[in-house]
Amino acid sequence: MKIFRFPLQRVLEWRALQLRVEEEKLAGLQHQLTSLLQLREKLSAERTRSQSQLFVSGTAAGSDLQSWALYQARLLKQQELLKARLLQCEKLTLEQRQRLLKARTDHRVLERLKERRWRQWVYLNDRELEDTAAEVYLSKWNREDLENKSAELP
Repeated sequence: MKIFRFPLQRVLEWRALQLRVEEEKLAGLQHQLTSLLQLREKLSAERTRSQSQLFVSGTAAGSDLQSWALYQARLLKQQELLKARLLQCEKLTLEQRQRLLKARTDHRVLERLKERRWRQWVYLNDRELEDTAAEVYLSKWNREDLENKSAELP
């Protein structure tokens, strides 16, 4: 009995490796996106906190107001830079998802081909086994028939 061999096994393994690499890249980008979103929330909370601290104190000197305004401007600038980084990261994540979908499709096509070849191999192997069994049966039957006929002759 022959052993099943898929001629494109190396290609299938390569596609599986590509799929894992693309999944890892996407996971890294999603982690980066999550970090950026957390940073955005932190900056927003810090901006709100600084505003509430200024108003809670009741009285503020001109220098305090000037420092607060500079601090707010710096936070706003950081938020704008962060927004640009978020947009870039979202764009890269979307592109990576497309690459991942393509890698999955390429891998799935080869897996389906392998499965089809496997079923074909099993069918042909079973058929060969049945043919061999039929030949053995017919050979045995024919031999017994000849032995019975020769035993009947005087």
